Amino acid sequence: MTQSLELPVQEFCLDWTLTGDEGARVGIALSGQVSLLDNNRFYKIDGVVYVTEGDADIRAVGNPRISVRRNGVEKTGRQWGWEMCSARKSLGALNTMEGYFVRTGYWAPADRAIQLSLCAEQGWNRRKSYSPHVTVRMVD
Repeated sequence: MTQSLELPVQEFCLDWTLTGDEGARVGIALSGQVSLLDNNRFYKIDGVVYVTEGDADIRAVGNPRISVRRNGVEKTGRQWGWEMCSARKSLGALNTMEGYFVRTGYWAPADRAIQLSLCAEQGWNRRKSYSPHVTVRMVD
């Protein structure tokens, strides 16, 4: 039987503001923690996305669908590539209920950090915009 000791654990937080027509603004936050499991063989991202301000302006910014994406960084600086790690939720739904997500994956010996950012999809053509990313350094 394998033990799952969750060490090390790093917390993260990212704030992003969506702007719309006529000065409408909605603040979104992403927060949680990243932990390494089974002697640094696997990673686990445990997070939540929620609306922090501007709930009356959700329609004015287009009520986009929000999701979380992740990327990894190796010791050499090489990156895994961005990949969605949460379900898409409309901004209106996030206003009434927080969006929890959990993502696990393989952690190679060369891996050092995980990057996280938010994605907003709008309209029929699913035009995407991305927040700045937060880097969670797991191994020195």
